[in-house]
Amino acid sequence: MPRANSSAAFSPPPWASRLSANLATMLTIDADYGHSAALGHLNRSFDVGRVYGLKGPNGAGKSTLLQTLGGELSPLEGTVSIDGAAPGSAAAAGSVVSVGDPVFLPDLTVGEHFRVLSRRSGVNFAEVHELWGIDDAIRNSAVSSLSSGQRQRVYLAAQLYQPAKALLIDEPERHLDHTWTAFLAEELRHLAANGRCVVLASHSPAIFDACDEVVEIS
Repeated sequence: MPRANSSAAFSPPPWASRLSANLATMLTIDADYGHSAALGHLNRSFDVGRVYGLKGPNGAGKSTLLQTLGGELSPLEGTVSIDGAAPGSAAAAGSVVSVGDPVFLPDLTVGEHFRVLSRRSGVNFAEVHELWGIDDAIRNSAVSSLSSGQRQRVYLAAQLYQPAKALLIDEPERHLDHTWTAFLAEELRHLAANGRCVVLASHSPAIFDACDEVVEIS
């Protein structure tokens, strides 16, 4: 599981080498966020190469804020920018991955899903499987037959390494035990070091310890 023991090298995305100081800001928000009523207002930016944690009680609006940053929800008032472009625009397309519970077809195995993802994204998942303990037994199973912890590892492995510049993640530690949560924290740091902007909502002290900055949401 630890990256240091992995036999293969995980390469940074091709655009990582092109990042420069004047392109450091990935996400910018100056907006009220919520559904029908505002849950809060945030005015700040999020930079590549850093991990940000959103911390607050349940119902504070962390998930809604992530959806607003990713363009899934429009701000009630104000603006959001993704890599200098408006959410939903052609220029912003593919820049953000919102990590959640993906749709896995019931008639395909985990391994078959990863082969589809690999063809679509160009990601070689061989090392990813090694890192996340996705062995032959898991790859030959349907997602529905996995334990909750195995399923969460599959979901994270399938999404964290997509070729996007920003990762928005809602409680990535759920269903993971202490060992896998510690590995996740390490892996988030690795992803940021390879040019991603990582923004996550969490309740885990171990995950917050891996963050460059914790943003209080109340």
